[in-house]
Amino acid sequence: MTKPLTLFEYEAKEFDWTNRDCALLERMRLSFKTEVLRPTVRGGKRALQAAQHVGVVRLKNRTVQILPKIHQPRETDSDEVRIREATANLLRMLAYAGELQVREHELAPLMRQTDNWFEILTRLFATHLREKWQRGAHRTYQTVEDDLPLLKGKWRIAAQLKQPLRRHLFSVSYDEFTADNQLNRIFRFVVERLWHLTRDNDNKRLLGELRQWLDEVTLLPHVTAADATPKQLTRLNEHYRPLLNLAQLFLDGGSLQMAADDFSTFSFVFDMNELFESFIAMFIRRHASAILPAELQACDYLVQSRGESRHLAIREARNVFRTKPDIVFRREQQFPLIVDTKYKRLDAANLRLGVDQADFYQMHAYAHRYECDDILLLYPQTAENLKPLNEVFKLADCNKVIRVATVNLQVDLARKHGRDTLASELKALFAKGTSWSKTNLRFNNR
Repeated sequence: MTKPLTLFEYEAKEFDWTNRDCALLERMRLSFKTEVLRPTVRGGKRALQAAQHVGVVRLKNRTVQILPKIHQPRETDSDEVRIREATANLLRMLAYAGELQVREHELAPLMRQTDNWFEILTRLFATHLREKWQRGAHRTYQTVEDDLPLLKGKWRIAAQLKQPLRRHLFSVSYDEFTADNQLNRIFRFVVERLWHLTRDNDNKRLLGELRQWLDEVTLLPHVTAADATPKQLTRLNEHYRPLLNLAQLFLDGGSLQMAADDFSTFSFVFDMNELFESFIAMFIRRHASAILPAELQACDYLVQSRGESRHLAIREARNVFRTKPDIVFRREQQFPLIVDTKYKRLDAANLRLGVDQADFYQMHAYAHRYECDDILLLYPQTAENLKPLNEVFKLADCNKVIRVATVNLQVDLARKHGRDTLASELKALFAKGTSWSKTNLRFNNR
């Protein structure tokens, strides 16, 4: 398997792209509605420039992978070490966000075998799906309509009367306990696509076995991420959730569909902004006792403002301009803290810290619409931004504040020390917020 070219986000490296490569990258830009890789010229040589998305792009026989800068900030480390650390942390962020199940004992040997994290995700998907099927395929009762030489189930008399020349057959419908259900059809579609896309021999073998085992399941011509939603899950098959999440990740943005006609070219990318949001929300939930002060532990913890989404205006008796903060803390219809995450680069030397004006307007709206005195705008601290940031913007028209802070993702999430370090940082940020809120409350009550 050819070693991929690895770029970290926003990094540029020499790459002898062709006009055909440019056309494929433009097709990708139109599909994702954002630029993932930009062909450019640096020092008279052709190069590729990465953006905010991370992922894997295959251009014929050449593979480019883009990683976030979440490796340890050691200048003495080689590129191989930085790639391995960033890949491992990316996979563990996905695990925290609920996108996949990572078992440390199987991740370590995988990291030694390949530094292509698309192949690692493929191996995890194939291995875990095989384990599920070895224990027994997921089966459900499905209604089947057929013409049989004997009565079985319900006789469809109306359909029978429409076929007078087939009097020797009965038009019937019956329930069959089968593996040919929608959940398994999603898995088979993903298995089929990955089997064509993988260039790892072990992955090819595992997926080939799964293709044989899933032969009784209908291969759908088209599946999207919208089809791989939790509505496929019930109390009886909830244990398939990590696999379904990973299947949805593969399908998101139609990356596998782009490869439907040409398996030598495909893209598998996603926006780090969404992963960062999900990771922070789930990390806080899992380590709430170590992170949240007593005042916030007594609050309802609402991710994606679940149940507390509001609107900014009304037009023609209908609500418009919906607000949807990432994390809302609610106590008896009061909101002591709202947290919103942005995976963007800051600039400590800038008076506005590099915060997008649109993002600040958004936080300003949250502060007023939820009557929240403390808004925390959280950014990642990555390898190019080594100093932590925690600054306060006092709003001009009230006593509310918007805090802009970074949280360090350059920790080893596989180790307790790394997780504790991240939890301590978040705890300090939340403690400062509640302390400011109390001070502000005393000021308002004077």
